[in-house]
Amino acid sequence: MSLTIHFNEHANLYETVEAWIIDAEESECYFSWVSLDERQRAIETDSVWICQWYPQTPVGFCALAASTFEALMAAVNKP
Repeated sequence: MSLTIHFNEHANLYETVEAWIIDAEESECYFSWVSLDERQRAIETDSVWICQWYPQTPVGFCALAASTFEALMAAVNKP
């Protein structure tokens, strides 16, 4: 089992969150947003957190994105 948390990956590419999201969605991004409100807040604040984990199943991995670490962890910890 593995868990990775990423913060502001878009900064590595010198892009805004909005441009990075558009690129990710066009390339069939690998994460889901906690909510559409969180997606909008990420654009407004130019901040995005992604949690990616590999459950003990043959499914592959799960990944969620949010504008804040707190919102991300609240969604990850939902039963």
